[in-house]
Amino acid sequence: MEDKEVPEVPPQRETRSFLMAREPSVDRRFRPRPNKKMRLFAQIQESEEESSSEYSDTESDYKYQSSEAHTDGGASCATSAADNSSVETGPQVFLRLRPVKDASKAYVVSEDSNVLITSCKVDSTSNNVNRMEKHFGFTTIFDSTVGQRDIYDSCVGPKILEEECVTIMTYGTSGSGKTYTLLGDDVRAGIIPRALENIFTMYKDMIFRAPKLKLINGCIVFLQDDASLKEMQIRKKLLDLCPDISAHYQRLKQVIDGDHAFESKSATDTSVLVWVSFVEIYNELVYDLLAIPPKQDKLGELPRKNLKIVGNKGQVFIKGMSSVFVKSSEEALQLLRLGQQRSTYASTSVNANSSRSHCVFTVDILKYNRSGMTTQSSYKFCDLAGSERVNNTGTTGLRLKEAKNINTSLMVLGRCLNAASTVQKKKNADIIPYRDSKLTMLLQAALLGREKLAMIVTVTPLDKYYEENLNVLNFASIAKNIIFKEPVIKQHRVSYCGFMEFSKMSSFEGGDYVKELEEENVRLQCEVEQLKYEHVLQMQLLEEKLRRELTSTYQEIIENNKKQYEDECGKKLLIAQRESDFMIASQKRRYEEQIEDLKDEIEELKNPRSDTDSSDDANDSKSPIEIIDDDE
Repeated sequence: MEDKEVPEVPPQRETRSFLMAREPSVDRRFRPRPNKKMRLFAQIQESEEESSSEYSDTESDYKYQSSEAHTDGGASCATSAADNSSVETGPQVFLRLRPVKDASKAYVVSEDSNVLITSCKVDSTSNNVNRMEKHFGFTTIFDSTVGQRDIYDSCVGPKILEEECVTIMTYGTSGSGKTYTLLGDDVRAGIIPRALENIFTMYKDMIFRAPKLKLINGCIVFLQDDASLKEMQIRKKLLDLCPDISAHYQRLKQVIDGDHAFESKSATDTSVLVWVSFVEIYNELVYDLLAIPPKQDKLGELPRKNLKIVGNKGQVFIKGMSSVFVKSSEEALQLLRLGQQRSTYASTSVNANSSRSHCVFTVDILKYNRSGMTTQSSYKFCDLAGSERVNNTGTTGLRLKEAKNINTSLMVLGRCLNAASTVQKKKNADIIPYRDSKLTMLLQAALLGREKLAMIVTVTPLDKYYEENLNVLNFASIAKNIIFKEPVIKQHRVSYCGFMEFSKMSSFEGGDYVKELEEENVRLQCEVEQLKYEHVLQMQLLEEKLRRELTSTYQEIIENNKKQYEDECGKKLLIAQRESDFMIASQKRRYEEQIEDLKDEIEELKNPRSDTDSSDDANDSKSPIEIIDDDE
């Protein structure tokens, strides 16, 4: 028997699922491909090794560094940035421990003052108490013995000398010393007064005396004479509202001069203009703390205007915010004190003078070169409100609402820092949710790496604040892992007309006579404005007096007319009453006569016979014609 050929059965297509997917190397379209696998990168490396052994040694060193970088989270970005010949830096995070009595032993600082070791009890029932340790790395840790001078020299001083845009924020629990670190007290100046003194000392010979350049909506604009004069008037009005701090300023200046030796830059072809602004974010609303109050209310107790934050590609500005031109550190410090008086504070169980809002004090420095190029460097000092736990603070009502908004904005800030720490891996800057809060919208330039960022974290080393401090330290550890590219200094060019006018004024800027004329001009303009205001006030008073006189005159006329009308109405009423009485009497008499007639008819009807007989006799005696007349 011959064997029958069995037809070949075509291979059936395997049914795959999500759990058992098709192998990616199988190509069902049978597209052309090489039969032998080739290692292209190996050939490239061989050719490079043949070209230069020195280059291969450098490359091997780079590979070794990159492999080490991948083992540590954010360090890989630093090596890749070095390969691309672009410097990448991260925010500096400093830790300051508040000096307290009986400090907890759960907080230990390492020998190099860069790592904080925290420990908590895990099992307190057994004799051998186990502790869970956590390590938090910082740029520098300042214990309770470090003063304000060392903190400024480490955190802020180098950044002022770099002349770049930088954001310096203080973060911590309520009552941990954030505001004290920024502002200090009457004896120990904070970092803001020291920074102001450093700035004005550094640009002592380059400060321009007239506000000819201003940062408006994120752009440097040249101001004409009328606009410049208006800015000088605004400056004078605000300084008149500020408290007198001359004695306090002299005392702080002596302390600062004793602690630091700030150097002045030599006079060059550059003019420097300094502007300051001060805002607060209260319950997710932005308020201007340097706004001029209405003239009727010198204390500014009227409802404040909520401002809008506008941002585009990292360029952030507050629409309608007041920016004040200052000539000295004393004027800037006066405006800072004025803004402090207007900011929102309240008392809680943790802190008797607790800040209920996030405050941002900005110092904008505009530099103009004779070539027409202008550069901008701004310093933002952010006093973040302390994170709170309702169980510890015992807040209710309005304070509870404030605490909720504070914690929400700080949570959004933590999310933004967490997203910024992973943005190097995902290569997508849009994932940073800085639009979820007004605070992060205002600080988006620092969160996106367009400005340098420095954070001073304050902690109260006590056992009862351990959980809150742990949240703060976790927050700081996230910020420590962020790596940004080196920000670029912002440069602008003014218009040709502005350049010529500014150059002409700058050539005479140093003359004392010109300065005196400018100050005299501003003073006279303010006096003219005051006279105009007094004239308008006198006109208003005169108008009010005339209105009162006219009102009283017309009231007398109305009263006289009213009295005459009442007399006339009384007379008419009396006449009408008499007429009505007469008509009633006449009608009464008529009705009485009719009643009498009716009574007579009734009586006649009661005696019909006698009446008929008499009538018949009378009719008989009468003639027919008389009878007809009687009938009629």
